[in-house]
Amino acid sequence: MKTDKSNKGFTLLELLVAMAILTIVAVTALNNNSTMISNTAYLREKTLAHWVAMNKAAELRLTGRLLSSEGLQGVAVMADQRWNWQATGKKTPDPDLQVVNIEVRRDDTPTETPLAALTMYLGRPAGYKIN
Repeated sequence: MKTDKSNKGFTLLELLVAMAILTIVAVTALNNNSTMISNTAYLREKTLAHWVAMNKAAELRLTGRLLSSEGLQGVAVMADQRWNWQATGKKTPDPDLQVVNIEVRRDDTPTETPLAALTMYLGRPAGYKIN
């Protein structure tokens, strides 16, 4: 008796294993995409908060004054969002130089960890004149 070996194909078990592997790969890819989307929104928030801190640092440098012991705080608007910022100064051995820390939080989360924190040195103008 001869067996017919010309029927070459996949068995039902092989098809089920292949479909299970494809399903796992697809679910993993979808999970990674949703993680990337949420990370994109978080990075956008951090970038905007950093821009607010950089703008405030530039404003403080332009004033040419050191911060008082109470510091400064306020609200800035960027990208149609309100941001709480707080700037505090610490003395240095040089009386004309101060370390300033600027923290920025979303307006609706004032007590959470800041989205952006910037440290800079702020000095009094030296009185040099540029011709």
